[in-house]
Amino acid sequence: MEELQHYEMESERLRFRRLRADDYALIAPILQDEETMYAWEHGFTYDEVCDWIADMMRRYHEDGCGYLAALDKQTGELVALAGPLVEHLYADETAIGLGYIVRRSLWKQGYGTECARTSIRYAFDKLGAERVIATIRPNNIASLSVAAACGMKVVGQIVKHYRGKDMPHIVCAIDKPHPEEEKPDKEQTASDAKS
Repeated sequence: MEELQHYEMESERLRFRRLRADDYALIAPILQDEETMYAWEHGFTYDEVCDWIADMMRRYHEDGCGYLAALDKQTGELVALAGPLVEHLYADETAIGLGYIVRRSLWKQGYGTECARTSIRYAFDKLGAERVIATIRPNNIASLSVAAACGMKVVGQIVKHYRGKDMPHIVCAIDKPHPEEEKPDKEQTASDAKS
């Protein structure tokens, strides 16, 4: 009997589920691919993949979110690792951020944008976020394009410290829309149209 699977998020082509402790073989092809992981500047080792899974399990427990396995609805194939996650911007400031790592063989098919838009919607609707950010390396043009396609704007810069190296990141953000604040504009537009 097939195990009943719970999906955290869903998009047009993808279903997103939490990672499990036994997902090494599923996600290693993405995390160990040096070209896919160019923003990290290295492909992950066996131990680093295991640690990454453990970190996601911790994040689910402590933060209620983290990278998820994005699976093709038709084939069940892993398309990406993506989801909302808590980002530490400064010592005392956190925000809900976006993470998305698309399998290299599936680049340029719109999956990054689909994952990001789904994550933003989930962060606003389920996590109660008022703002969602993305921290992106300045040379990561593909991710900057994804952020722009999702309506995110550049709001600042931070430096992340990773493996003994300072890595500058651009911070992009989108604020939760509040329809009640937009109503006067629509009423104004309607009255302008009548006059």
